[in-house]
Amino acid sequence: MPRNINTQGAADAATTNEALEALRRDIDGLDQSILALIEKRVAAARGIAELKRSEGGDRLRLRPAREAVVVDRLLTQADEAPQQLVKQVWREIMACCLNLQIHTELALFAGERAAALTDAMRRRFGCAGRMSVAPSPARALQAAREREVVAVIELTPDSDWWLALQDETSLAMFECLRDDEGAVIGLAVGRIATEDLRSCPPIRIVEGIVPADAQLLAAAGSYKLVLLAEQP
Repeated sequence: MPRNINTQGAADAATTNEALEALRRDIDGLDQSILALIEKRVAAARGIAELKRSEGGDRLRLRPAREAVVVDRLLTQADEAPQQLVKQVWREIMACCLNLQIHTELALFAGERAAALTDAMRRRFGCAGRMSVAPSPARALQAAREREVVAVIELTPDSDWWLALQDETSLAMFECLRDDEGAVIGLAVGRIATEDLRSCPPIRIVEGIVPADAQLLAAAGSYKLVLLAEQP
């Protein structure tokens, strides 16, 4: 009797191994297909880079509105894939393809939560862009004014660096960077095209009373930095 049980167990194990090997072969084939599609996407990005090589302008090539449209469309189509996976994979692909068009730098200033902010920055902007560490918020903002740079600056409730943007005409705060619990720990600032800002989080500097539908991000005297409720 024990021999029969052992024989059945061995047969079950062999069946399981065969099924595993078949699934692994499927995954290998899917990996090849995914790579082939990525190769085509990269080739298309290189074509765009060639067409835009002589294009000037005073705005970043980064297009948050375009990225949001791509990610949102894919999220509505995903059934098995977790939403965070879809976001991360396509943001990384888009960051790499953008870097083929123009090298975009991430100028980071962080104090208390450098590791958490770096992590949030990479989740949002991918790993393709070169990161530099700015010695102050002012230096990060200056780099964003002068070059193809996104300034990523730590934000605490008593931060006041954002006051420098009150009358700014070239830079805009266009993204909230959050930690794993969803708290805002930094802002992304850059020369974003006006048409793209319409799809970005509405981050504003207000004086006096905070609007009822706004989230208070930081305060400096009578001025408040708020995240307004997005319109449906």
